[in-house]
Amino acid sequence: MFSTLRFVGFVIAHTVAAIFGTAVVEHAIWGVVPTNSIVGVLWKECILSTICATLIGFGMWRTWRTSSAKWAWLLPAVWFALGFLARRGDVWGGLFGLHSGSVLETPDTKTFFVFTVPLIRGAFYSIGAYVSSLLYSEPVTSRSVKY
Repeated sequence: MFSTLRFVGFVIAHTVAAIFGTAVVEHAIWGVVPTNSIVGVLWKECILSTICATLIGFGMWRTWRTSSAKWAWLLPAVWFALGFLARRGDVWGGLFGLHSGSVLETPDTKTFFVFTVPLIRGAFYSIGAYVSSLLYSEPVTSRSVKY
């Protein structure tokens, strides 16, 4: 029972790190890449979220070595599915041109940032942790100093 609660707690902690940790790192480099349109902002968000979340997930697995890091995608996926059902599929924010209405209609960026961005960050955080687990599968050992 305790190990299950511990695992769920770590999944929640890794999900928070995936979503908010990525936002903090991304904010530091946001102004470096200029954008001229709303769709450019959405693509910039996707690319920066992908890169930052993957690197953070990679580093978190290397540091903590908990399998719960690989499950950080689960809660954002449930959140995205709820948004997808509630909004009837309109959660992409016009990123792929899937919004209904006129071509001149502005993309719905609010639903994109509320539902899609957490999914991107959680999924790529988990991918980074998984890749790191493949590369660094040996256990962490302390180095002993020989005199």
